[in-house]
Amino acid sequence: MKSIQTKFIALILGCVLLSSVVIGGAGILNAQQVVDGDSAKIMNLLCEEKSAELNGLLTRIEQSVKTLSIYTLDRLESVERLKTDPDYLEEYTRKLESVAVNAAGNTEGALAVYVRFNPELTPPTSGLLWSKTERSGTFQQLTPTDFSGYSPSDVEHVGWYYIPVKNGQAIWMSPYFNQNLNVQMISYVIPLYRDNQTVGVVGMDIDFGVIEDMVGSIRLYDSGYAFLADGQGTVMYHKDISLGTPMAAADKSLLPVVAELENGTSGSALFAYERNGEKRELAFRTLRNGMRLAVTAPVKEIDAGRNGLILQSCVALLLVSALSVALTLVFTRRLVRPLKELNQAAKKIADGDLSVSISTQTKDEVGALADSFQKTVEHLQQYISYINGLAYRDPMTGVKNKTAYQEAERQMEDRMRTGLPEFAVVVLDINGLKHVNDTYGHDFGDMLIVDACRLICKTFKRSPVYRIGGDEFAVILENGDLESYPALLEHFERDMAEHNETARPDSRLSIARGIAVYDPSVDLVFANVFKRADDAMYQNKKAIKAREKQGAL
Repeated sequence: MKSIQTKFIALILGCVLLSSVVIGGAGILNAQQVVDGDSAKIMNLLCEEKSAELNGLLTRIEQSVKTLSIYTLDRLESVERLKTDPDYLEEYTRKLESVAVNAAGNTEGALAVYVRFNPELTPPTSGLLWSKTERSGTFQQLTPTDFSGYSPSDVEHVGWYYIPVKNGQAIWMSPYFNQNLNVQMISYVIPLYRDNQTVGVVGMDIDFGVIEDMVGSIRLYDSGYAFLADGQGTVMYHKDISLGTPMAAADKSLLPVVAELENGTSGSALFAYERNGEKRELAFRTLRNGMRLAVTAPVKEIDAGRNGLILQSCVALLLVSALSVALTLVFTRRLVRPLKELNQAAKKIADGDLSVSISTQTKDEVGALADSFQKTVEHLQQYISYINGLAYRDPMTGVKNKTAYQEAERQMEDRMRTGLPEFAVVVLDINGLKHVNDTYGHDFGDMLIVDACRLICKTFKRSPVYRIGGDEFAVILENGDLESYPALLEHFERDMAEHNETARPDSRLSIARGIAVYDPSVDLVFANVFKRADDAMYQNKKAIKAREKQGAL
């Protein structure tokens, strides 16, 4: 006859085993689904983030060349005069030089800038070419390439001119090696047209190493990395394959990857392939210049967290069963409680609720499992918080945007209700921006906005700066900046005057500003402070216009 103790232990063991299988199994299944989905999200988010950074760089380069092309066409009186008047051609070219060099100097990675005219209309070396003779050097004027020495079909030497003209649109050229500078370069070229005639091209040569450094710095998991390829699967940057090598030629196992890259699209799921006997997965995005940025990692590293989680869960279940036989109900209850908590946490994560805080602090396999859960949640929260942070940044100027300003206003009003904060609001507005946009175009106006923002940030470098409108900024002053705001405003006026002394007439800044200090006896809400600062700004704007009018008389 079996003893009661044996039956009790058998009963408890059976209940514990059943409960452990149900609770632990549900937790493992839920966690497996979440971890698999999270791995795809992590790689896709990383790829999306880095492609956005690369696209931002490409966009800034395109913007610089586009602005120069607009300026070049705006200053051209007529194609006929360009063709027939050598003195005008020389004067016209000279006018473009300072703008071209300034555009290149403000473009990250720029090594050369050029404006070349149609050799059928002008002499074969007409135009301008400013280039660095070394990466860290300064721009120097060089003699442009002599078109008479090359055939239009000579892609190697003059393809940078004839390919964009033939295509009839702006184009990113494929990377090429510059022997003079000993660097790989990539060019963006825009063809120029007037009265259905080809005027020439505007282009800029960029150090491809800037792009390579950005791609090469991308890391994920233990040995994951990023690479760059074109739409046909030719390597643009890879840690193991040389630039310009077709991926399929370098490794036949990469043929499925080439086919996937040629599709030009990438969804939320990861693409699985095998290389050198190792299973891998990748995500990729198509960049503005048609290249594909891909991030890849071994499956064993991607699944390491899931496999470790499953292993820890299995160990925990065995440990619970073994301890239950010896220590019976007391320790059974102690072990079941954290498993239930983990199960609930896993379900919350599976439902998309990341507000999970696991209180289990035991120093055993269950505690390790709980720690893995908590770290997974924390990593997800960090990535999501980072993505949310992008929504509070103005893409043009890099300062905080109107959404961030509204959030700051809400937080300040909470402080106004619970205490007496000390702060002031400065409102700044760029004068004459509409005239600049109408006269020189919105791209030139955007450059003026960026210059104004840079000047504002230079003065109020310890206070948050917000762009709250097209030409309007706001700054919230506290602490030291609040105490010294008169000196800051004087410093702002001096910096603006110094800027205008060296700037071209069409790049000079006129910024009206107004300030209001929070007064609890007058200001019931934050908007009252802003309204007083805004009114003061408009008074300052009127005074500036009056001075300008008086100076014109």
